[in-house]
Amino acid sequence: MFAAHRSTPVLALCALAAGLTVASGAIHLYLWDHFYRHITTGHMNALFLVQWILCFVGAVALLVMRNLLAVLANAALLAGTFIGFLIAKYHHGGLFGFAIPGFSSWETQWTTVVEIAGTVVLVGAAAAMARRSEA
Repeated sequence: MFAAHRSTPVLALCALAAGLTVASGAIHLYLWDHFYRHITTGHMNALFLVQWILCFVGAVALLVMRNLLAVLANAALLAGTFIGFLIAKYHHGGLFGFAIPGFSSWETQWTTVVEIAGTVVLVGAAAAMARRSEA
């Protein structure tokens, strides 16, 4: 579980997942800088920064460690961010009292694609690691 995997498919999946994780963090940093910096409802301003920081730390950990723990942590981060978006967008009370308006921007579309794709790649990496551990 904690051993670094060195097979080419696992390395490729980890590199791709790290790139998608960084992309998610970069989009959230952009959103914080342009839209959410001054929104204190539910501490959204701080949560966007925390998400950005965790994405960059998670991507580095994924590239350096290349183990199941790093893969699962990054998958939880991306999936949790997407679930938080869905709650803020579609739940009546929003997320911590913050609701996203009804419009759909390029940022929400890209972050949705990036987070879903990243989660799928990370689940694939976890499956590849599990298969290699059994062999």
